[in-house]
Amino acid sequence: MPAQAQCVLASLVDMADVSDIAEWCSQRGYQQATLRTRRPNLCAALREAGIEIVDGPSSLVLWLDDEICFSAPWTQSSSGGEVLIEASLPMTRGVHALAVETDRAVILSADGNGYRRIEFTEGQMAAVDIKPLTTNTIDESARQAGFTLIDRWVDWSMDPPLHSDPCHLSLFRNV
Repeated sequence: MPAQAQCVLASLVDMADVSDIAEWCSQRGYQQATLRTRRPNLCAALREAGIEIVDGPSSLVLWLDDEICFSAPWTQSSSGGEVLIEASLPMTRGVHALAVETDRAVILSADGNGYRRIEFTEGQMAAVDIKPLTTNTIDESARQAGFTLIDRWVDWSMDPPLHSDPCHLSLFRNV
């Protein structure tokens, strides 16, 4: 009998918990950040790492969980500041894990007609229709606001993205 091929729906390797995100911010020397996210525990993790969360412009702006689809982060950055955007890229079909944390999991699902961000927490599920943005759209928005792309990764593993990767982190700096 021939061996059956494995069907991998989502890779759970190198998924970031909020403590990993806070550690990344702390290692880069940030002392304050402007935060826009759906991660319920990230604010506390950043504070535990010694990073103050501010409402106004700051040296680090974190626009995570596809928040870039709903608003622009550029005005929240102080002069010479950095903006880190976590967004989903369009994908044809399938399921991709965006975040697997200690108390929640988030996936992006595409059926060829639409995209959904599905979050699982403690026996609950919430689905939100989203419209992923292309990197070209994000890059052009950044350029118009006076920002330059510094680096881009597939996710919090900080691996370089491939063309087929449906999510990414983009780090921009205003000049």
